[in-house]
Amino acid sequence: MHPVRVAGVPEPYNLPWHLATEKRRFAEAGIQLQWHTVHEGTGRMCQMLKDGELDMAVLVTEGAVRDILSGGPHRVVSTFVDSALPWGVHVPAASHLHAPGELKGIPYAISRVGSGSHIMAMIHAEHLGWRPSDNDLVVVHNMRGAAERMQHGPPVIFLWETYVTASYVDQGIMRRVDELRAPWPGFVIVAREHFLRDHGPVIDNALAVLREEVKAMKRARLPGRQGPHLVELVMQNAGFSEARAKEWLKHVHWSVAKPRPASFDALVERLRRLELVPANADGPFLR
Repeated sequence: MHPVRVAGVPEPYNLPWHLATEKRRFAEAGIQLQWHTVHEGTGRMCQMLKDGELDMAVLVTEGAVRDILSGGPHRVVSTFVDSALPWGVHVPAASHLHAPGELKGIPYAISRVGSGSHIMAMIHAEHLGWRPSDNDLVVVHNMRGAAERMQHGPPVIFLWETYVTASYVDQGIMRRVDELRAPWPGFVIVAREHFLRDHGPVIDNALAVLREEVKAMKRARLPGRQGPHLVELVMQNAGFSEARAKEWLKHVHWSVAKPRPASFDALVERLRRLELVPANADGPFLR
């Protein structure tokens, strides 16, 4: 049995990993999967990869590519969620902010530097015609920290996955005033270079298990697009209502496959333009 340390955020996108683990599919393939839930998101997982605390991780694509092009010792080994993530643009519910046009110059709350919330904040600010400085970024670490910050202190903007933040919007803690969908895949799977070099077949086996679980999940929502079995699994995993789970599933497409370099071109160009990676950054970030 080969131990593999994998991390991901506590969101229903990682449901295939959890289902395959519960069914002992990884164990049957000779893999002792050690799953780590990381509330702080991609930025924290990138640091854990650098520190040798993880072998693989499920990261938002923009954070993964940015970290690798900035020298991170890992590589993208597979796609995972091909569909674009819906990034909700949130402000404190008690604030005076109600429209996208009122947000220019408002600081951003981010989980940490290099995270998806950081990169998407910079992209959102570019749409508004300004460039936030370090002083315009407030590190809140996770969703709980963001919710706390939304209720205390001057207004901030927080970008996070729309369905994950929905309960905070329902509770009147945050108000969603806009939404962004970036034109690249939502999540990718990365592996540390050393682990990839020494245990490539183990990674391939893990991806094969995950690929079969994704196929099983697609069968579980037949007939039609939303089979009740998969809806129930999402409800249990994410705490979504039935209506919200069905709506979320309409927009999610899992695909465990070899990445296509061209699918990242727009992202790399945007990262360079925002000076989030070195201007000459062009090293290999795929396996």
